[in-house]
Amino acid sequence: MVSAGLIFQGLRDLDIVKIGNRVSNAFETLEQNVTGVRILSSDRACISSRHHNVTVTVFEDHLIDGLSKPAPMVLEVAIDGDAQPADEIPHKDTILAHALKSLHWSLSADQVKWVTPGAILSSADFVMATTQPDAPDPATKPQMTVSRTPAGIIERRYIFPNVDETSEMLNAQLSQKAVLSVEAEKQSTLYSAFLADPDRIGVADDDDIREQTAPLRLSVWMVSFTIALFALPVGAALLVFNALKGENLRLTAQAAALTGTFLALDANEATAETLALLQALIG
Repeated sequence: MVSAGLIFQGLRDLDIVKIGNRVSNAFETLEQNVTGVRILSSDRACISSRHHNVTVTVFEDHLIDGLSKPAPMVLEVAIDGDAQPADEIPHKDTILAHALKSLHWSLSADQVKWVTPGAILSSADFVMATTQPDAPDPATKPQMTVSRTPAGIIERRYIFPNVDETSEMLNAQLSQKAVLSVEAEKQSTLYSAFLADPDRIGVADDDDIREQTAPLRLSVWMVSFTIALFALPVGAALLVFNALKGENLRLTAQAAALTGTFLALDANEATAETLALLQALIG
């Protein structure tokens, strides 16, 4: 028997009939025919398909591996069935994961126990582990437009994504990294149960910060040289960074913004007042 469960840090009035129906719906979500739903008592039910049997049991003051003291209430979901199912039959972990997700959606447990020994997830971690973010389009690149001037000179211009599109791509990448950090822990089998294509999301190479296209890299060098004209120490540091680590437009733009801000403050003789105000705000 493989078991997982929902952990409640207080007593709850749980309807075993509704719980059994939700587990049955999880089977149907996986396109598995349910052959029976039996309510054995007020705190125990058995849901069966052709290849698996799921037993749902409610415990009070139950001791769980991974917790220092007994939990006030635990909804345990145990499953048995074929040890090596065929391709069209979902694995035990997959059924457990979908059943727990359906139950957690309606019951909102405080913690979730997974099949891995000692693996106790918070409610937020469980939701993150069972939610697969949409992968951003890796082919998103600046669009180039070609036009001809009246003098016959061909001009090529690049159209970069606007602020909203860039923000959406960054949020998607951050969500992927958060899920990947969860996947690397004990609950990796839980995430993989919901991942239809495990190869769709790959681990990014955090060491390579160089821009992918030549125009972007050239833009980084031009901005760095421009910064060096107004603030030589900052520009020199950027040039050295570009040569050693690679051209990164985001870092260069942030450096340009900060340099421009302090140059404007210095031109208006407001640098000292601004620093004093910041020091007063920070305390």
